[in-house]
Amino acid sequence: MSRLPAIKHRLASGLSIAAVLFAIFFLAPDIVAPFVLAGLAALMAFEFYAMIKSGGIPNFNYFGALFSVMLVLAPWLEPRGFASAGTWDALILFLLIIGIFLRQFPQKDNPAPLQTIGGTLFGVLYVGLLWNFMSKLMVYQRPVDFAGSIYWPGRWLLLYAVFAAKFTDIGAYLVGCAIGRHKLIPRISPGKSWEGVFGGMAIGTLAGFLLVWGMEHTSVPFSALGLTPLRAIPLGLFLSVCAVVGDLVESLFKRAANVKDSGGIVPGMGGTLDVLDSILFTAPGVYLFLRLAA
Repeated sequence: MSRLPAIKHRLASGLSIAAVLFAIFFLAPDIVAPFVLAGLAALMAFEFYAMIKSGGIPNFNYFGALFSVMLVLAPWLEPRGFASAGTWDALILFLLIIGIFLRQFPQKDNPAPLQTIGGTLFGVLYVGLLWNFMSKLMVYQRPVDFAGSIYWPGRWLLLYAVFAAKFTDIGAYLVGCAIGRHKLIPRISPGKSWEGVFGGMAIGTLAGFLLVWGMEHTSVPFSALGLTPLRAIPLGLFLSVCAVVGDLVESLFKRAANVKDSGGIVPGMGGTLDVLDSILFTAPGVYLFLRLAA
């Protein structure tokens, strides 16, 4: 009974976030979508840098947030026929490496230059590079001459990555609350259980399968992109594992920094990074599957 108010609070926040995400998915034109993704990247980056600073790791937070945003915008700058080439990604990462040293050189009173450089670089890789795959999904196989306001295959791929992550999260939370007895990794996340993990994997895989299966008789079937209902089952299991890993990774960061949440922007759920941490790992999973296996 003591968990009921917390569950209600999380449910209200979750439904509100879902409503906003669905509005963006189905209403925002392609010219707006990259800036929405970039804005979320900036929020996550600042939360990450504040978190590791609490853990004693100095960093260049504005510098890291800027390059995270640049990485998220990069796929939209590629010629549409070469959206997966990663030319802009490589250029931005090259400039990041040079820039971080140029930023460090003038600092005379920084007692921990290696930690500052390492913390800043890691934040860009963790937030910017992983979130960059959300943009890659949105432009995946978009024709060079595409002239519409919304490229729907990219939107549905994005939604699939979100479904895989969030239904795994929801399933793990509900099953864990109901029957969780055996702790997963108590030193990292005391509240997670093996029962919750397996329940989340089952629910996340089922949700992804139903989405792929339901789209087969529409004008935008996933099978046209190489993702069939049959393939959605093993992929869904893999993405569920990715979602669990993403959640545990952020829990590890919070534990090391001795903070409860990455921020307080989402009532009952913490910060932006707390909500989107699992998607950071499922989006690359979907994209790499399409590139390598589909």
